[in-house]
Amino acid sequence: MTAETSHTPEDILCVTLSFWDGPKRVRHNLMREYVKRGHRVLFVEAALTWVKLLKGTHFWKQAMLLFRGVRPTTDGVMVIMVPPFLPGGEWFEWICRLNWWMVRVWLNLFILPSLRMKSPRLFLFAPHAGSLLGGFGESASVYFCNDPFAELFEFPSARPNLQRMENTLTRNADVVFTVSERLTEERQRHNANTHLIPLAADVELFSKALDETTPIPEDLRPLPRPIIGHMGVINTRVDIELVRQVAKLLPEASFVFIGPILELGRQMHEDLLGLRTCGNVHFLGNKPEESLPSYCKAVDVFIVPYLRDDVTKYIKANSKFFQYVASGRPVVSTIGPLDLEEEIVMTAVRPEKFVEAIRNALTQRTPQAVAKRLAFARKNSWAERVDRIEQILKSMHRGKSGISKNN
Repeated sequence: MTAETSHTPEDILCVTLSFWDGPKRVRHNLMREYVKRGHRVLFVEAALTWVKLLKGTHFWKQAMLLFRGVRPTTDGVMVIMVPPFLPGGEWFEWICRLNWWMVRVWLNLFILPSLRMKSPRLFLFAPHAGSLLGGFGESASVYFCNDPFAELFEFPSARPNLQRMENTLTRNADVVFTVSERLTEERQRHNANTHLIPLAADVELFSKALDETTPIPEDLRPLPRPIIGHMGVINTRVDIELVRQVAKLLPEASFVFIGPILELGRQMHEDLLGLRTCGNVHFLGNKPEESLPSYCKAVDVFIVPYLRDDVTKYIKANSKFFQYVASGRPVVSTIGPLDLEEEIVMTAVRPEKFVEAIRNALTQRTPQAVAKRLAFARKNSWAERVDRIEQILKSMHRGKSGISKNN
């Protein structure tokens, strides 16, 4: 790190494996918070591969964004699509390095000069992008680890190579941030300057669910109450069988899923089709982010029905949990945290216990319980998380923690 971290606005180069218009995750929310503080942020979107471009027009439409150059967003973040990648980088490190070299050249020759962006702070959310380090004269390099990436990759044969590349990035970054205690422990084996930055919520947005003027969406008005809600991406982490059994045990309730359905395995796809036949389970699809408080207002209890497996062992509290709490609603979850009061979250695993927890949560709608949830959410906002990141970066500059990879 070569420049002081201060309140002076800086340029931030954020390299991700996401699209800006997709589901909002930790990288989107952190960068939006930095823009609010006066920093300039260039958000590098996920690169498509030539293989995907051969699969259909959907991917070609995304690729066409490359020719639009730097795109402004309503949040003030600047977004850029990079040229397509060669396939196979997950298996062969030389291909991966070549792909990121092309990104480095593309940004340095065409994009950063046009923005007059020099010595940016580099945030990497791509665990195999270690070859970008040092490529931009960056003032500081940050690796933000929010998932066990190698373990989640769909092809097991590529996982060892992905893990090696992530370990190399971890060792060489100035600082590493993770979202869970388990990830922190794993990354600290390779870089002592690794810190826990838990997930959070946009409290200002989701607390609008408590506003009397916030309308209830038309597609929820006809549904019988109570309404039990899940908001966010539906993927292989969701325990479809648990949801089916709970919906059967609570026939008077309406179970509402708000969010996109990602690519699923064949068995889960069949299970999801079976769940759709339940008369009290409703899939509403993806909704605009600004409309989510309205949907939260209609929900009586939110659920986090995750499988308890090798993936969810990394999760103590996901963004959904903090969003639910910020809306003032009680939460029932199969995963932690276990050290919070019942007014904030109740945990249960077996269907009968899960139903019991939902019934209990339906009684937790007093003004005192709502106030307690909102107070908890305010301590877990994205603004608080950026404050914590900035404190760590400042202490590094001042020599309090240092950036040595061997300390």
